[in-house]
Amino acid sequence: MIVAGVIAEYNPFHNGHKYQLEQIRKQTNADFIIIAMSGNFLQRGVPAIMDKYARTRLALSQGADLVIELPTIWATSSAEYFAGAGVRLLANTGVVDTLCFGAECASLTTLKTIAGLISCESSDYQKLLQESLKKGCSFPRARMQALSTILKQTQTEPIADLDTLLSSPNNILAIEYLRALQSLSPQTRIQPCLIQRIGSGYHDDTLCAFASATAIRKQLLEKTQSANIASALQNVLPEDILIQLKEYANTYGFINENSFSTMLGYQLYTCPQHNYASFADCSVELSNRIGHLLPKYKNFTDFCQLLKTKDLTYTRISRALLHILLQITKEQYEVGKSLSMIPYLRILGFRKDVTLLLQKMKKQASVPMITKVRKAKGQIADNAMWMFEQDLLASNIYRQLMIANKKSVPKNDYSQELIII
Repeated sequence: MIVAGVIAEYNPFHNGHKYQLEQIRKQTNADFIIIAMSGNFLQRGVPAIMDKYARTRLALSQGADLVIELPTIWATSSAEYFAGAGVRLLANTGVVDTLCFGAECASLTTLKTIAGLISCESSDYQKLLQESLKKGCSFPRARMQALSTILKQTQTEPIADLDTLLSSPNNILAIEYLRALQSLSPQTRIQPCLIQRIGSGYHDDTLCAFASATAIRKQLLEKTQSANIASALQNVLPEDILIQLKEYANTYGFINENSFSTMLGYQLYTCPQHNYASFADCSVELSNRIGHLLPKYKNFTDFCQLLKTKDLTYTRISRALLHILLQITKEQYEVGKSLSMIPYLRILGFRKDVTLLLQKMKKQASVPMITKVRKAKGQIADNAMWMFEQDLLASNIYRQLMIANKKSVPKNDYSQELIII
């Protein structure tokens, strides 16, 4: 049995994702594909446009075999933790042979070289990194400059367009996946498989056959009526995906980045002494800035722009604000890491013909498999239950956002059945 693993958000699932799954089958001969998928909140510090169960159904209908939820604490974290937790989740299944991921860079060797440089953190690299940070660069920019300098000094054959390579979100995640695999070696047999991305860039909002999730979300949020969605996306997405998106729009409506603005405002104003520095991704500098600018708060996106500086990126700020809303702290990061990041496997859904895969996982998984929320407390270790409860909190908050759309009332995690197709 050959099993491939993918770490994804599917916000929403599109042709590029379908192409990736098809290429995985072709290049690895995988019998099964397991998806480690973010829940209702995402790595950029925003809510998903659709809930995790709807996104699970889309993935299963398009070629995935099993979807497991990436815990909220890691799904909403920086690339390093997001990738590390995703790799650990797939390793903990005990059955995954290959980690497949997309990147603009076509050279796995190049990505491995960069991953190795970051992991070893040589004195030269650290010196260059600190110099850039002292000049006021954001951490991503400082790291890019340090790596660029080191690579130009150490590589006999220069890497073409290095700055572009290191600024691509998919390349950055690919490098972090490779770092995570390197850190687990030789405890894991998982090997990397690079599937070069095709179509539009990550931030490109133009529509085409391989449009980005950004472009598709823009259309879904602008054209909320079924007829308008079909008209805008009929040449962009397969008919079966369009049908599911239209049905979801009619039943629940889509969630946008400002949907939780009122909730967030309440949390910001009620935080004691307006001290936010204990929350993940929130430095003392950012905490002070939030407190100072709080009287100007109107909504999430405007506040992120207001807080942004040359050394505080929009994404870093949005993650910090989301962590304040979800009450995710730096201390919890440390506790989570002490638990090897993934102390359970929360199953969201699977295809009916994966009995053999599930049987093998039950025998070989290194952590409990959770299929029923009501039974989780008896399966998860007491010192890890807080992480699962945090997932439930995130789901309940997201459910309130869905209810605010004044359409159908969704089920909560206790009453929601597994997605089985």
